[in-house]
Amino acid sequence: MPVEQESQAPDASSAERIELTVPGRPEYVVVVRLAAAAVAGRMPFSFDDIEDLKVAVGEVATAAILSGAPKISVWFDVGPQRLEIRVVHRPTRTDRPTQERELDKLLVQVLMDEVRTDQDGADHVTHMVKNIPG
Repeated sequence: MPVEQESQAPDASSAERIELTVPGRPEYVVVVRLAAAAVAGRMPFSFDDIEDLKVAVGEVATAAILSGAPKISVWFDVGPQRLEIRVVHRPTRTDRPTQERELDKLLVQVLMDEVRTDQDGADHVTHMVKNIPG
């Protein structure tokens, strides 16, 4: 899905959208993780689900920083049955070892219910979903 469409209001299945943009520096990963925990904490997720969300979002943000992204944008779409998270960044280098990138992807896939990574022009978009148990 193109980023231009993503910046519009959430669709009918989403009640709210929270947007966050941070500089692409390691000290801001904690801000992204705390935002994920705060958003998920207002939903009926278990403590373990919230921890999984924090780790997954932190891994994606860290990977974005390691790719040289000058900034990272995160969108949290809060829906009645799920939390959708999109992390968008523009990498400036691709010198990370493939094995390291694959391990990051595997960890995020284990922690989330759905994970998809797309390219939108020069932007790298990671879309994650955590369904509300029930």
